[in-house]
Amino acid sequence: MLRVQVRNICQTAVRNAGVAGKGKSQGFSKPASSGGKAAPKRITSTTLYKNWPNTIHSSKLNGNAVQVPEVPFFNPINMENNMDSIAYFNDKQSRALRHLGSFKKGQFNELFVRPISLIRKDSTEQLWKKVTTTDSQRVIITGESGIGKTSLLAQMHACAIESNYIVVNISFPNLFLNGRNDFFLDKKLMTYVQPMYLKKLIRKILKANDESLLSSIKLSNDYKFLKTTLKGKDDVILTKGKNSLLDLLSVSINSNLRGEQFNGIINELYSQKKVPVCFSVDNFSSMLTTAFSEYKDVNNKNIYLLELQMGKTIMDIVSGEQKLNNNDSFVLLATSGVDRTNRTLPVALGKIPADPYIKRDIYEPKFVEILQKGKVEEFEVPKLSRQDAKNLIQHYINAKVVLSRDIESKSLDELTDEKYFMSGSGNPRELLKSIVLTHK
Repeated sequence: MLRVQVRNICQTAVRNAGVAGKGKSQGFSKPASSGGKAAPKRITSTTLYKNWPNTIHSSKLNGNAVQVPEVPFFNPINMENNMDSIAYFNDKQSRALRHLGSFKKGQFNELFVRPISLIRKDSTEQLWKKVTTTDSQRVIITGESGIGKTSLLAQMHACAIESNYIVVNISFPNLFLNGRNDFFLDKKLMTYVQPMYLKKLIRKILKANDESLLSSIKLSNDYKFLKTTLKGKDDVILTKGKNSLLDLLSVSINSNLRGEQFNGIINELYSQKKVPVCFSVDNFSSMLTTAFSEYKDVNNKNIYLLELQMGKTIMDIVSGEQKLNNNDSFVLLATSGVDRTNRTLPVALGKIPADPYIKRDIYEPKFVEILQKGKVEEFEVPKLSRQDAKNLIQHYINAKVVLSRDIESKSLDELTDEKYFMSGSGNPRELLKSIVLTHK
C-alpha cells in the first residue's frame, strides 16, 4: 500500500513539473502583447535608468535658460564692485571650476545660462581676507546644510585662479574611500596607492591650472621612471632645474608608478616658494566620520584612512607635516550636510571636551590631533540677510524661474517675506527650492 502511494506521488510530481521560469529581467521589461499596440514600459526596482538629478546635471539644460542682461562678471581683484550683488563666473573661471569639480549636483545651475554667485561682504570678502592677509593658513568652512559652503569654496577657487594661485581641489573624498578603485600596496611608499583615481586627479590639476604657472616651477629633484610607456621599453627621466612641474604632470607612466609620480607632484608644489598654492577639500566631514575605508587588506580588515596614500597626503597637509613654504599658500576644508556628524570636529575646534571612552566611529582622537596640530580655524557661513534674499529673488524673476502667478499677485517685498520665511530665515538652497519646487 505504501509503495503504491509513493508511486502515485512520483507520477504527480513528474506531471506537474515544467520548464524552469526565467529570472527577473533588468531594464525596461515588456510584457507579452498579442495585439499590434506596444506594451507600456514598466519601471521596477531593477530597471537601469538615469535618475533625474544626474540627468539635469549633465544634459546641458541651461542652453534653454533665459539670458539676464547687465549681470557683471565676478572680479576678485576688485571685489567691491560685486559686493552684495549677483555675479557670473567668467569663461576662465568657469573652465577652471568645472575641471576642479567646484560645481555640484543639486545647486540648480541648470536654471541659469551660467552658474551664478552672490558675493557677500560677510562671507566672500571676509574669508578671502582671512586666508590671504592673516596668519590663518588652514580654515574649515562650516554651517548648516544648504547654507552655501560649496558655493563659498567655489568663490575662493575663482579668487585664487585670478590671483595666480595653483589650485588643487579634492571635491569628493568618498571617491577614494568607497572601495571602488583599483589599489595596491606600494612597498616603497608604504601606503596603498589608487592608480586610476590618481590619474584623474593629476589630469584635473593639469587642466584646471594655467600652463605658464606650472611650467614656471622648475623641479627641485631628479625623477626617473623605469620602463614607463605602454610598451614598457622606454625610461622617462626628468632633470631638476631643467624640467618643470608641467612636465611631471604631463608624463605618461605605468599605473604601478603613479603613486611615486603623485608624491613627487605634491612635494614639488609645496617645496617651492615662487607660486602660492590653494589646496582644498570639499566634503571633508566624510573623512572625519570615516576613519576606516571600504578597502580590505590581506587579512580582510578595513584599511585605515591614513594607510591610503590620498588620505595620508591630505592629512599631512592639514596637520602641517607637509610644510607650506610659500607664505601666501593656504588650505581650505569644507564640511557637508550630507555626511553624518560625530564628535571629532567639535572636539578639535574646542567646542566640547574630549571623551576617550567613546567608540572610534563617534570620536577619532588621531584626527583631532591632526587638526589641532595644523591649527585649523573655523569659518561659519552666515545665513542670508533679507536684502540678500531680495536680491536673489529679483534675479530669479529676471531669469524667468519664478511662477507668473506669484509675480502678478504679490509685490517683490511680499514675495521676499514669504520665501525668506519658507527658507528658514536665509538658507540659500531652501530659498531656491521654495521657488522652483513648490508648484501646485
